[in-house]
Amino acid sequence: MVKSQYVLARILEKRRLVSVMNLTKWRALIEAMSELTHLEPAVRIKYLHDELEPVGFAPIWWDQLEQTGLSTIEWLEIKAFKEISAGLLSPTLQVDYTDSIQEILDRYSIPYVVEGEVFRIWGYQRLQ
Repeated sequence: MVKSQYVLARILEKRRLVSVMNLTKWRALIEAMSELTHLEPAVRIKYLHDELEPVGFAPIWWDQLEQTGLSTIEWLEIKAFKEISAGLLSPTLQVDYTDSIQEILDRYSIPYVVEGEVFRIWGYQRLQ
């Protein structure tokens, strides 16, 4: 975690990043995603203090995300598809969350890009 506003400001200045999300939008995202109990997407999160990009996706507990420090999230990726194994002899099933995720992001004007099956929500972006 970034320990102070001073440290956060230094990271932003050094990396030439500007905020494109605010706490209101983060909280709206968390609330909307939490309300869709059928939605179980995997995510990965890059915090401002992370030197390397995270590898792999993991389940998320939306109601606990705020405890990690929303103002320190550089980006959050949501995998739009979930693979479900029906057994050794059955084909793997895919659940597509694309429409639900996109509807939430658009409803709250949350900045994102789609790369393949992944939605990347920007907390900060680099100045041009």
